[in-house]
Amino acid sequence: MHQTSFSLRLPLAGDRGRYANTKKGGIAMNPLTDEKIIGTLGELLVQLRLFQYGVQAAPPLQDSGNDLIAVRGETFKAIQVKTTATDVKLQIPQDRLYHILAFVRLRREGDNLLLDSSEIYIIEKEAIDKKEIDPNDLNKYLISQELVDHLFPPQ
Repeated sequence: MHQTSFSLRLPLAGDRGRYANTKKGGIAMNPLTDEKIIGTLGELLVQLRLFQYGVQAAPPLQDSGNDLIAVRGETFKAIQVKTTATDVKLQIPQDRLYHILAFVRLRREGDNLLLDSSEIYIIEKEAIDKKEIDPNDLNKYLISQELVDHLFPPQ
């Protein structure tokens, strides 16, 4: 399978003026923080990859604590997405209700995010609750058709 490389320049805090200024030199009404940009990119990547594997996912109309609601056939799942642009290990959210935790590790070269090289791990809440996961070894949770079919059985 041929993959095209897609990169995106991540505005860093020092570049904020370049992205937040308006034509008149003022500050944009609602500038985006680095955390908001990184988190949104992670959510969008999860949506795209799930769609690639036959699952539709979208953010809920109201922020209910879940980032995405995903559906395939008659299976509905709430997804919590955690995204990092560094090599930090998985941070498991506490006191959140969800079915699947999606952990996105964005890859970068300098200021460029390499979205096609970014890693997405999808982990059932049940595995987290049973402490079956090793945050240092997430390879078995790397998104794949087989894993998606397990979480969202084809009809």
